[in-house]
Amino acid sequence: MKYFLLLLFVFCIHFSFGQDNSSFCKAVQNEKFCKVERKIKRMIRKIPESRDYIEKNSSEPNMDENIESLTQWFKGLPCVEDAFQDKCQNKIMIYPGWSIIGVKFKTKSGIVEKCFSIQKGTTGTTNIFGWRPKTGRMKNKLVFRKMYDCPGFISEQKKNCNKTKSEK
Repeated sequence: MKYFLLLLFVFCIHFSFGQDNSSFCKAVQNEKFCKVERKIKRMIRKIPESRDYIEKNSSEPNMDENIESLTQWFKGLPCVEDAFQDKCQNKIMIYPGWSIIGVKFKTKSGIVEKCFSIQKGTTGTTNIFGWRPKTGRMKNKLVFRKMYDCPGFISEQKKNCNKTKSEK
């Protein structure tokens, strides 16, 4: 009896973890994008702090690899038609940087294209009525900023990547 209850408990835990993607896709199909945004925020918060550079023997991924893994995770979902990031976009080199992931979701009313703006790193300052005292250390972690509608983002970024490949 003890083994049966233990086995039942293990299966319940296993199936509860397996339901995360299905609840995500259910929220997408019902066009509850507030719930989608909460799930993405939670997922990005779980990504550990990383280095912005790679050492020869380092197994720790950098932030660009984390953004790429997020993009691949989106592509693996059944409710996502396509996902692409702005890796070929020219950006100014300031810290903290940012990256945008565009995702085409399959909803009941058709295809909806959303963008997720993700900041790469924190400065360690707090804004108090315009005064920015240093309250912590700089951290190399991903921070979710916002989700917004962006029709045509993925096709535009793919064109940018094709232009840079043809110029080389």
